[in-house]
Amino acid sequence: MATQISSDIATEVDITARKDDSFFLRVTLTKADGTAYNFSTYDKSNLIVLNSNGEIVRDFRSATTSVNLPNVASAISLTNASTGILTISTAGSNMSIPKGTYSYRLAIENTTETPQEKITLMVGKFKINA
Repeated sequence: MATQISSDIATEVDITARKDDSFFLRVTLTKADGTAYNFSTYDKSNLIVLNSNGEIVRDFRSATTSVNLPNVASAISLTNASTGILTISTAGSNMSIPKGTYSYRLAIENTTETPQEKITLMVGKFKINA
């Protein structure tokens, strides 16, 4: 029997939100051994919501650069990065997503180091209720 090794560390978590309501999610991300991730060196994060065709419905970002929907700037905070706490928060006007079930992925990036590093932390279904 072959030994298996996986570099996929993403945790599968389903999220439910309500259309046109403010959205707030605070998560503490931990490693398999129970210790918190330290995101102090990461400078970028995003939660991308995709439809069944793989098209971006929303891209919640940590970047503060002004963008238009489906992109939402300043929606993710890594302010408690050393303790693995990541906060996603946005106004109801950014949640005008049609009712349905989508997929998502939440990732962080370190774009200042060489080599650059991107880690997908969470994946799953993103359900929007009417």
